[in-house]
Amino acid sequence: MTQPIPSQSDDISAVIQRVHHLGMATENLFSRLYQSLTSKNKQAKRQAAVAEITEQVQQMARRNRRLRQMIDSRDIEVERLHGILTHISEGIIMQDNEGRIIMMNDTARILLGNQRNFWTSELGVLFNHHRTMEPIGSELALLGEPKRVQIEDRVLGAQICAVKDSHGERIGTVMILRDVTQDALAARMKDSFVTHISHELITPLAPMRVASEILLNTPEGKTPNRKMLTMIGRNIDILDRMVREMLDMSAMTSGNFSVKQNTLLLEDLIWNVVNDFSGDIKDAKLDITVMLRDTEALEIKGDDKHLTWAIGNLVRNATQYSEPDNHIVIMAGINRSNPQEITIKVVDTGVGISDEDLPNIFNLFYRGEARTESGKKLDPRGLGQGLFVAKTVVEAHGGSLSVESQHHQGSTFTLSLPRHQQLTLPA
Repeated sequence: MTQPIPSQSDDISAVIQRVHHLGMATENLFSRLYQSLTSKNKQAKRQAAVAEITEQVQQMARRNRRLRQMIDSRDIEVERLHGILTHISEGIIMQDNEGRIIMMNDTARILLGNQRNFWTSELGVLFNHHRTMEPIGSELALLGEPKRVQIEDRVLGAQICAVKDSHGERIGTVMILRDVTQDALAARMKDSFVTHISHELITPLAPMRVASEILLNTPEGKTPNRKMLTMIGRNIDILDRMVREMLDMSAMTSGNFSVKQNTLLLEDLIWNVVNDFSGDIKDAKLDITVMLRDTEALEIKGDDKHLTWAIGNLVRNATQYSEPDNHIVIMAGINRSNPQEITIKVVDTGVGISDEDLPNIFNLFYRGEARTESGKKLDPRGLGQGLFVAKTVVEAHGGSLSVESQHHQGSTFTLSLPRHQQLTLPA
């Protein structure tokens, strides 16, 4: 059987079909190629993005490390500064531009007692006096003059300074505090000394002037008035004693003070002091009692003149600061807890010493304010050197002097001296 001969239309259909298949294949090929190219492009972009992000992270890490190093360095500097400010002898108070306290070192807390004392004193308002100011020319600029402020029993010197930043802008203030109690006390004592030494010199000079005028007006050939001569002599002795005491005090304060080392019996020395002050004690309408034990053993090595001066000053104080009908007792004996020591106590039932004056009574030229229980002020003559002298003399003998006192109830001064024991040679 013969095959039919394909027609021309069949050939065209076959060609079209082959072209269609070829187009489909080509489309699939190009689709796969496009998808492959697109995938590679996206991957490249992702890799580029990841690389960029990685670089940014690394840069941030490097910046963070540098920042951390700077912060650590700054923390070390702050810690070092805080350590310095904590241990320096001056009190430091830092305030911001609004006046708020941002730092107060331990010394400032000790000087103030508590932070409340800062705000209730003149210190708390110093900041407001200098709230506005011209641009600062240095890191620290002094504001005003130093101030002295009384805080409880202390006198504080205060200086306030403005602090700037690296751009010269004010960022706060620093207040520097210093305890100037002793300086203020020294200035007060100096003024008091000048006043009292003037009175002490005028007291003997005035009668001497009167007596000399009387003697000058005595007719020639007439016997001079012996009472006037005696008065002049007595007041010359007073002036001479004052000059010698001042010379001794000068030696004491200059470190050139020394005492003799003679063998002394304290019993004799104590009775000499009592006899010297018997007239003053009688005039003050006081009574005095002497209580001695171990009298034969009360032997020391020392300087009788200066020890008499020291013990005499304690008795004089007891006399001057006691009202009539009060009592003075002098006790002496071997210290039972330390047989190598002799203890002397001068006890009075006088006005006592106030808590404010008690820490300062052994300072040279210090004169406290003594008042009776009724409020009467006692202001005996003197320069305020007696207790300083007594303590210095006792310490020069290797001993000590202390005091216990209750206001309006009396005082007890305890003087301790090393005992002198003679060596007993074997038979």
